[in-house]
Amino acid sequence: MSARGIGLVLLTTVALLGGTTPDAAAPAVQANVQNLLQRALDPEFTAGREVLVDLVEIPPNAALEWHTHPGEEFHYYLEGDARVEIDGQGALEGKPGTVGHVPFKAKHRAMAGPQGAKVLVFRVHTQGQPWRYPAEGPQAHRDP
Repeated sequence: MSARGIGLVLLTTVALLGGTTPDAAAPAVQANVQNLLQRALDPEFTAGREVLVDLVEIPPNAALEWHTHPGEEFHYYLEGDARVEIDGQGALEGKPGTVGHVPFKAKHRAMAGPQGAKVLVFRVHTQGQPWRYPAEGPQAHRDP
């Protein structure tokens, strides 16, 4: 078989088998989210805010949909490998024992590698608002 033929076979095999990590075209999946705490902050300290603490489990090789939160989000990565893409700001690589931060209302999505990921998520959130809002993918960055 020629080098061109071998290359075509390899390319076809990779396309059929797919990679080990999600890509931009991967369909979004739902994470398993368990709320551990939801508590209003003292209005004298900061009115209209609450704290949400969730345990989030992302299936192996899965990507969550793009979304925003009406608050600040902090992560503590417990297990697996997580990647959090933040529109216009790059990505966080979440390894066990590390922490991450998603700014207020920043459009983002999380992905997990082959082992999936387990993340403890803390949010300082606008009281009475839904905990998350779906969003379209990242904004296209075009040259003028």
